[in-house]
Amino acid sequence: MTLDEQDLRRGLKFIVGVWEADFVVNAFSNDLAHIPAAEFKSDDGRDMTALRFEFFEDHTAAIGAGEGSFPGTWEQTDLFRYRLVPDALAAEPENGFIKAVESLEVQNGENLVFALGFLAIALRKTEDGHVTEAPDIGCAEPTEEDLAMKDIVGTYSVAKAMTMVGDDFGLFSREEAEAGGSGGDEAGMLGIFDTRVEFTDDHRVLTWSPMPAGVSEEDIKAAVESGEIAAAKDGFFCGKELEWKAVGGKYYYNTGEHRVVFDEEQSPWDELAPDGDGLIPFSSGMMLLKKEE
Repeated sequence: MTLDEQDLRRGLKFIVGVWEADFVVNAFSNDLAHIPAAEFKSDDGRDMTALRFEFFEDHTAAIGAGEGSFPGTWEQTDLFRYRLVPDALAAEPENGFIKAVESLEVQNGENLVFALGFLAIALRKTEDGHVTEAPDIGCAEPTEEDLAMKDIVGTYSVAKAMTMVGDDFGLFSREEAEAGGSGGDEAGMLGIFDTRVEFTDDHRVLTWSPMPAGVSEEDIKAAVESGEIAAAKDGFFCGKELEWKAVGGKYYYNTGEHRVVFDEEQSPWDELAPDGDGLIPFSSGMMLLKKEE
């Protein structure tokens, strides 16, 4: 599975910190009971609470088992799986035992579990670590080179939009939507193809929609003056103005959306990056834009 930036960010925040042994499961037991770490003792009287793992945001780790600790490195390999490699094992040829020791799997959303021979050892997080907050694009100051980037400026039509074609809901062109039977609701299913998106030289994003039939000039003027709509021209109206900017050689625009994922606020800024066909995803991927000549 390919992990995107958000997956890796959530995974980083989940693992960074201190983890200690919570319980042990003996694979040879009859009931696979969870034995509290403090009750699982070795022959010398020590128990599993001596195990301590600390993961850092630079992907290093410290592994403790009583006195002292051993360095290592970690990586996220899947949504709920990590790999921890102690430096002492880094040069060793991989075998089943080492692979199991190095594999950490998230269980019940709160435990990290790895295998040590016939034992499954579950860790629980006892202390959060430091994770540097990622800078938001909205706070980034464009350089002179960024400010000179104006290739995005222009008016764009909707090449494809999320719509129904038969039993399929996906990104389709107007022609595909009409051929597929979506033409029965011109104002609804096909109306999105009449949208125009304008990126202005002064870094505004204007989304223009056809003016509803029967709206008078007086109504339009009143809507603009009251702020109900941002602008109106040539039979189109713009609901609100957004903002675009170039940062680090890439284009972004502020969607104005309030986004929260797993109780964590997300940036409202989306990148304006052409796909393999030169079309720009817009409006959270609900449409693909093509620049008009």
